[in-house]
Order: sequence, then structure tokens, then C-alpha cells
Amino acid sequence: MNRFIKLVSVISTLALAQAALAEEPQEPPKLSLKGEFGKGFGVESVDGSFGMNLRARAQVRATVVGHEEEDKDPSADFQIRRMRVSLDAHGWKKLVTLRVQLAFATSDLDPVAPTPLRDAFVTFAPTRDFHFRAGQMKVPYGRQRVVSSGSLQMVDRSLVTAELNLDRDVGAVMFSDDAGGFGGLFGYSVGVFGGDGRNRTSGGDGLLYAARLALRPVGGELGDDLDEPDFVRSKPRLQFGVSGAFNHKTDRVRSTIGERFETGPWANYVHAGADTSFKYRGLSITGEAFLRRALEDRHSVLEEGETVTDVARSGYGGFFQAGKFLGEHLELSTRVGVLRRLGDAESGFRSEQELGGGVSYYVKKHALKVQADTFYIWEQWGEGRVQGRLQLQVAP
Repeated sequence: MNRFIKLVSVISTLALAQAALAEEPQEPPKLSLKGEFGKGFGVESVDGSFGMNLRARAQVRATVVGHEEEDKDPSADFQIRRMRVSLDAHGWKKLVTLRVQLAFATSDLDPVAPTPLRDAFVTFAPTRDFHFRAGQMKVPYGRQRVVSSGSLQMVDRSLVTAELNLDRDVGAVMFSDDAGGFGGLFGYSVGVFGGDGRNRTSGGDGLLYAARLALRPVGGELGDDLDEPDFVRSKPRLQFGVSGAFNHKTDRVRSTIGERFETGPWANYVHAGADTSFKYRGLSITGEAFLRRALEDRHSVLEEGETVTDVARSGYGGFFQAGKFLGEHLELSTRVGVLRRLGDAESGFRSEQELGGGVSYYVKKHALKVQADTFYIWEQWGEGRVQGRLQLQVAP
């Protein structure tokens, strides 16, 4: 009996000791502050298991346009083209990441759904060959549209990209930048989206399906696809990409962007694209081609005894762009682009060409730069206009 009492006493003492240890307050995680011009300001745990970073970017632009048509006066304006704030966070050694980006410039808002939310997605990266992303993001289609507007070598994207790209949408994507582990040789993205554009629903039953494949046979460097200038200036890097998408029953004139059809969601758009880029010792060359074709050109409904008709906006186009660094900070660039309409002439699609050049001075790469470009833009069978732009970008 005494032995039993002693055994119970020992067990009770050990249990109380364990409980006391469990109740002791744990040491809070050690954090380190990070801050550098061009990389933002953030906080991260010492072991790197979690953290977050805050950045801002502003583009101040002046634009002057002169028209060949005598009845059109020249114009000049100043604007905050883009003003954005982004938050990036990660946890579990970057197994899970979060990105939120807000836009505050009027020209950055979708007129159909004018919300400041541009990016809001979570990425889960359990393996090298499989990453999963869900939320609002850029649709994996084309190259220049996926490149950030803050990482361009000219003031803005080509008019071909502006017309034929697929904008941000809400959905889910599976992707990898290094499928198979061949040093970035292969990359893929496959996604399903609502097909209605940024953070909105049309009430239709159609979805957007998109995919992109990338091949980097020479010098495939992860992340290099997302920067137009050649800051690396070392070994040659060559990249090819193909994209495809199908938007089922959209109510937007340009698939995921543009005005809404009066007759509701009905247009079925097929999208196809191909692109290539080459970089070597400060030289960068980019070429891209797009196609957007509606399966039906027109759609009519009877409303209050009157027939209302919408016309799909189909077309194709391509551009070629090149840039070369002269010294450490100065880059010269040039671009030529062509847009052509397909289908109905009443669609509003303008067959145009662009030809121009630009100069960029990178004080601290994209974090602080001044860019200027001049373009002559003219219609296929009509008169043209001369456009000059000057832009300052600050992205601390």
C-alpha cells in the first residue's frame, strides 16, 4: 500500500511539473525590420518563416497629341497614370504567400466596376512543379501584359497589347516556372476564371479558360521574363511562349475588358497568342502576336418591340520592340505595331499602326526612372496623329 501511495505521489509530482512548464509563457518570435529603396519596407521573422512587405508606386505622366485632321485640335494633359500600393506576405517558409494591390488613379479603375482592388490572391507552393493560386490576378495570357506596368522599357505597353490582351479576373491557376527542374527550361500556367473582369459578375453561366506555355532554351533565368530591359547584361537568354484562351458567354466587348454588351452575356471569344524575347549584353528584343475571334459576329434581342443588336469585336495584331543600353543608366528603344479588324465593320475595332521610339534613364532601375517616347499612330486607310509622352516613376 505504501509503495502504491509513493508511486501515485511521484506521478502526480511529474504531472504538476509538466503543467507548470506548459503554462510558462513562450518567448515571442524574433523579428527583423527590412527597408531598402526599390524594395519597400517590411518585417520578417529571423528564421524567415513568415513576414510581410509594403511597397508603393507612382507614375506621373505628361502627354501631347497632335492630329493630322484639320478639325481636331492638339491636346496636352498631365495625369497620375498609376498610383498603387501593394502588400506581400508569406508564411511557413514561403509555402503560402499573399499579395494585395490597390490602385488609386482614375485611369487605373475599370469603368464598369470601379473598384480599387487590382490583385488579391493566395499562392500555395508545395512542390517545384505544382503551385496553386486563387483570387483576383492577371490571366496567364501573353507576355507584355503579364509584365508589370512598372517594369516596361517604354512609357506604356503597345496599342496591340492594349486592345487584344486579357485583363485581370477572379479564378484559380495551376502553374510552375521550372517544371521538371531543368533550370527554368519549361514553364506552364493553366487557369479557370469567371470571365467577367475585375471583381464583378455578369450573371451569365460562361467561364474563361486560359493557358500559357513557356520555353527558355538558352539561359532560362526564373523571373527574367517579367522584366523588359536587360539589366543582367551577361549571357544570352532566349524565350518562347504560346497562349490560348476561350471566354464563354462574356458580356464585355473586349472579352474581359471594355464596355458591356446591351444584350447581356452572349459572346464566345477564342484567343491565341505567341511571343518571343531575346536578351544579351544590354540588348533586348521582344515580339508578340495576338488573335481574338468571336464565334458569332452579331447578337440580337427583342426589347419592348424593338430589336437591339450587339457586334463582337474581333481582330488580330502584333508588335516588335527592341531596346539597347548605352552605358549604365541610359537605354534607347523602338517599337512597331499593327492592328487589323476581323468580321463586322460596326464592331468599333480600329485598324491602326504605331511606329515610334523612346529613351529611358534608370537612376535606380525601375525604382526611380524617367522615360519619354514619341509615336506616330495612323489608321489603315486614314490620317494619323503624333503622340509624345514623358513619365516619371518612383517605386520606393
